[in-house]
Amino acid sequence: MIDHAMAATEARRMLDAVGAASGKPILLVGDETDRSATLAAISADTSAMPLNLGIELSQVLIDAAGARLDLSTAIAGMRPSDPVLLLDRIQILMHPQLNVSAVDTLVRVARRRPVCASWPGRCADGRLRYADPDHPECLDEDASRALILDPSTNESTYR
Repeated sequence: MIDHAMAATEARRMLDAVGAASGKPILLVGDETDRSATLAAISADTSAMPLNLGIELSQVLIDAAGARLDLSTAIAGMRPSDPVLLLDRIQILMHPQLNVSAVDTLVRVARRRPVCASWPGRCADGRLRYADPDHPECLDEDASRALILDPSTNESTYR
């Protein structure tokens, strides 16, 4: 049985220890159910609400109507009263049409404020991966730019 409250406590410890100055987002990896339950536990602990980035950022992009937009600034400005930005459903950052690095975008947001995001892929051998290599949204990025927490094992890259 996975203790999501314990995973949330570890995520809060990581957020408190590194702060926004580190520029490292906390990425939850592993099973989607565990990631969602951990975000809910962090939400209960911090009074911050998880944000469906796919929906929120889609609306920002529609409203921008082709104007040049800095995605990290737009994301960092979402839910400004929340003490930590809890991001769920971040797959929009993987769309090739946006021409951005998902990890780089999250790092730039984390330089402005604390961020904890549910990573919809996996982390293995120090690499964050999303989708299969033959998929157009395939990503394979260096995991050292983020702090990784797997709620199913309660293992993290920060001790």
